[in-house]
Amino acid sequence: MYFDSNAQPASSVRVQVGIDAAVVAHHHVCVRALSADGQVNVSRFRVPPTLSGLRTLTKRLAPYPGVLAVAEPTSMTWLGLAVALQDAGSDLALVGSRHAARLRGAISGKNKSDVIDADVLARAGDVFELHPLVLASPLQLALRRACTRRGAAVIDGNRYLRRLISLARWAFPDVWSAFRGSLPTAVAVLGRWPHLDSLAAARRSSLTAVVAEHTRGVGDVPARVEEIRSAAAAWAHFWAGHLDLEALAWDVSEHLSDMAIADARIERATTATQRYWEQLYGDDPLLSSVPGVGPVIAPTIRGFLIDGSGFTGAKQVCSYVGMTPSNWSSGNTVDHRGRAITKEGPAVLRLAFYQAANVARTRDPQLAEFYYRLMVTHGHCHTQATVAVARKLIERTWTVLTRQQPYQLRDVDQTPVTIRAAKQIIASKYVVPEHVRKRSRAHSAATHRAKLAR
Repeated sequence: MYFDSNAQPASSVRVQVGIDAAVVAHHHVCVRALSADGQVNVSRFRVPPTLSGLRTLTKRLAPYPGVLAVAEPTSMTWLGLAVALQDAGSDLALVGSRHAARLRGAISGKNKSDVIDADVLARAGDVFELHPLVLASPLQLALRRACTRRGAAVIDGNRYLRRLISLARWAFPDVWSAFRGSLPTAVAVLGRWPHLDSLAAARRSSLTAVVAEHTRGVGDVPARVEEIRSAAAAWAHFWAGHLDLEALAWDVSEHLSDMAIADARIERATTATQRYWEQLYGDDPLLSSVPGVGPVIAPTIRGFLIDGSGFTGAKQVCSYVGMTPSNWSSGNTVDHRGRAITKEGPAVLRLAFYQAANVARTRDPQLAEFYYRLMVTHGHCHTQATVAVARKLIERTWTVLTRQQPYQLRDVDQTPVTIRAAKQIIASKYVVPEHVRKRSRAHSAATHRAKLAR
């Protein structure tokens, strides 16, 4: 935000612009001009998020070519602002909402208003290192938006599933246990017999056919069928006179309907992301060489990281994804131990790397050894260890993208290994014992109970 004095009015040696972007209201703009004698002139104005408003913004900022305006990434409003600023010969930098909130708290306390937000964003360059936004191609933006929509659909689907499980665990837990952890079996059975009385009276042959179809390779299907029918009958008798079983059946059907709708949304969004991804990158053999990255994860990574050239280093990528530990510091004291990750990046990208890491630790000996050490030696739970693996995987993915070299599986001594050899190494050395997993689960439960007692 420093300029050549010939590039703008001679009285100003520095100009800062903050834009509080709005979706349905007006954009609030703050222009701070520092003169050569140290005087600060502040001007504020509002423009609507319309074509005429964006033209007005271009006209008002035209006297300050080269200025780096700052805004928060509110929805996709930043895209129109970036185009308008380009027309004015300027650039746009985006500051995450958490950074803006911290800056707001330091400057203006807990107060919040549109004017304060614009003023705070104008001064963001005094605290944070800003980088001009580089606009992606239209197809790249389409890929990113499709990935974001798919991520929202996945979250909705998981939410509906948790609600169904919650309902089942208080209304008919024995029936749910009889499904033996098979979600397809539970969905198929409850979808056909949502009423406990009808499930208890279901023909054995019909129920057996449904259970067998969705639990292939299991030899105790008849026993499961009897367990399901008897549990349904017992709970129907237990709730008699206390719970409306018709209403319960309707509730079950609605949850299943919500899950089916979410699954359809996920399928459509997945098809769209893969179509855009293939148009841009084809089969993408470079990114597909990374363990854990397939045709579902790769579009999300490409949607946000593109070719990795927008980042100066691997640590910056981890920070962008939000996988770096948050820090606490006071004076000369800095504490990073045990801190939660910042979660400041795109949630869908963070989830993609977490899922990829959970697979990569079973295929890459180095990541498997790292995960094993965190679980066995350091006593981490599965989630903590997987997040740490994801952080390493982010750095390696960025290296693959920027060096344009496929991922190479290596043993812990850096010896290149084949996929088959890697699996053998992991199976012989780095399988976490079941008692360690139970210990970590018990520790996690105790931690949550302790938090509730505080």
